Amino acid sequence: MSLIGCVDTLWDTCISGWAADDADLGKPVQVDVIVNSQPVATLDCVVFREDLRAAGIGDGCKGFSFDPSAHLRPGRNTLEVRYSVSGSLLPGGRGHWVRRREGRISDEEVALLAAIEAYHEFRPEDHICGIGEGAKEFGRVLYEAGVPFQKFTGSDALTENADVVISWAWPKPMPEQTGVQAIGFDEAAESPGQIRQAFRECGLGEVMLESIARRIFAFANVPRAENGPPAMAHIHVPKCAGTSFRILLERHFGARHLGLYVNDTYFVYGDEAVRSYLLGRPDLQGFSSHHMRRFPRWLAGREILYVTFLRDPIQQFISYMTHIKKHYAGITSKSLLEAVPPDAPQLTLREFAGWLLTQERDIPFRENHNVNFFARHSDPAAQDRLGAAKAALEGFFFVGITERMEESINQLREFARAAGLDFPPGPMPAENTSAEYRDDLQWIHPGDEVGRMLLRSVELDQQLYDWAAARLSG
Repeated sequence: MSLIGCVDTLWDTCISGWAADDADLGKPVQVDVIVNSQPVATLDCVVFREDLRAAGIGDGCKGFSFDPSAHLRPGRNTLEVRYSVSGSLLPGGRGHWVRRREGRISDEEVALLAAIEAYHEFRPEDHICGIGEGAKEFGRVLYEAGVPFQKFTGSDALTENADVVISWAWPKPMPEQTGVQAIGFDEAAESPGQIRQAFRECGLGEVMLESIARRIFAFANVPRAENGPPAMAHIHVPKCAGTSFRILLERHFGARHLGLYVNDTYFVYGDEAVRSYLLGRPDLQGFSSHHMRRFPRWLAGREILYVTFLRDPIQQFISYMTHIKKHYAGITSKSLLEAVPPDAPQLTLREFAGWLLTQERDIPFRENHNVNFFARHSDPAAQDRLGAAKAALEGFFFVGITERMEESINQLREFARAAGLDFPPGPMPAENTSAEYRDDLQWIHPGDEVGRMLLRSVELDQQLYDWAAARLSG
């Protein structure tokens, strides 16, 4: 027997890969999925994959796939895939996934715990120490979140060894046997360089950087303490040519570009999930997603360069309706179906718009979709939504304009080159169009009841678009 194979994905909702016996490719092989040291599934490796057949791996029916989500718990989870017959790990068959802990703790405290658990597995015998302002309060956070530990101390300095040290300011020298250290600093453009220099002077070597609630935390003494290259995060605002841009990236980077999409209109990825993807796949060049609303500058020790495109809001609104009309029969997302008219394909665009604009509940494109997209999850929650959206986009690496796509792509390519990033050559493909479903649009004016509602519903979006277009012009 000569077992071959590998694990391609080791995520919270999908564990997949392939396995075979190279000495007898006609013989089926099984693998075991183990979550937190407990076997949860035995899989027959019989799923057909064309890439395996093309590579001469038998008839190509050697793949497997499994959703482990029902077996994950809050906090850090260990995922493994082993050959059933030998118990040995498949290549790439071990990793970790962090799920948010709940409890009577703030979002900032949840985010900090998730970042710590990306690098450390809390154990009942752990000694945890908090240093500086808010240190003693951190003990309550651990208790409320259900984190296992034996001892917690809060003080102004560390005088004994500890497994985890959290500090909100640069601490005094620590004992040599101190474990994971997370030290918070005010986040600014110059912070990463200053932090690295300070750690080098203290003999702590490389650190992993994490942005958490307007602060930057440096994690020392952690596994994989090596900052990777910047990653490009394509924030895909619906109906702004994002599908074409995503395909441009996927064609160039292949599996090194990740599509983070789920079949739920209202789903939002937490930082802990994106961090887990990046830590599990250090080869990733970047990702595209409809479902990100928070934009930390640093995750998994990598600087995240955010890119998005905005579109004239009236044209975006029309495109949303024509897209729904074209694809309505194939929509499987329950949340999306509940957010559009049940007879959408039969309605005129004016009738469709009238339905959207008169809904009393909050649904996509009911009002100022783009401003809400960037402002709703701002921290702290913003009274001035337009101001919050602008503030979020000011931190982006690049904001393009769909109506000026060639100019935008050329400018983004120059920015990428200056930053030392690989970027796809060539023009954008034309994808996901639905112009053939347009009908008469002469109702879009202030004198028409529905047209007036539409113009009013995108007033803030129009201001955001005009602001972004002016910035693109320089």
